[in-house]
Amino acid sequence: MDDLPPGAILPAPGPVEINAGLPVTRVRVTNDGDVPVHLTAHFHVFEANPRLRFDRRKAFGMRPDVPSGGAIRIEPGQTVEVPLVPIGGRRVVRGFHGLVDGPLDQVDLEALLEHMVAKGFLHEPEEPAE
Repeated sequence: MDDLPPGAILPAPGPVEINAGLPVTRVRVTNDGDVPVHLTAHFHVFEANPRLRFDRRKAFGMRPDVPSGGAIRIEPGQTVEVPLVPIGGRRVVRGFHGLVDGPLDQVDLEALLEHMVAKGFLHEPEEPAE
C-alpha cells in the first residue's frame, strides 16, 4: 500500500449494492405528456412532472432506487414500474416544484395532494395489493 499514489482508489472485491437495507416501494408511473421525462436519482418523485400519472401518496418522501447520477426515462404514453426508496438524512426537501419545501414529517399530505390536483398534477391512487 505504501507504493500507491495519493488519492488512489482501492475498490472492494465483488459487486456494490446501492441503497442496501432500504425498503423498496414500487409505483406504476404513466407519462401522459408529450415529451420524455427523466426521474433522477435524488428527485422527490412525489413532486415530479405534473403529466406523470401515479399514486403520489405512495411516492411521498421517496426517490428513485437508482445509482447516483442515474435516472429512469419514461417516454410519452409509456407506463413503467419505478422502484423507490426513502429520502434519507434529515428528510428535508427543497426546490423541485416548491410544494414541500421543508421537513417531510411536517406536511399535511392530504391537503397537499388536494392542492396539487387543483393545480393540474395527475394523481392516481393504486389499489392495495391483496
